[in-house]
Amino acid sequence: MIEKDEWSKVLAALADPRWDFRTIGGIARVTGLDPRRVEHLIRRHRSEVRQTLSRDREILYTLGSRPRKLREIVADIQMYASQ
Repeated sequence: MIEKDEWSKVLAALADPRWDFRTIGGIARVTGLDPRRVEHLIRRHRSEVRQTLSRDREILYTLGSRPRKLREIVADIQMYASQ
């Protein structure tokens, strides 16, 4: 039951309309969870979350149900091209 409550907090942070994307640290701050715990929960629920890279190559997360924005598509293309 604890994990379900924690995941609900993470989902709420990801659904916050003020942010298109969130970092692990940002989610941890708003939920009060340890960053490692946030990362673990996101991995366990990866089918519900999408990730991309910021300009400074930091991993950002959003809900998988959110529409993709142009800047996310461009970042994904740049990440793929650099591999």
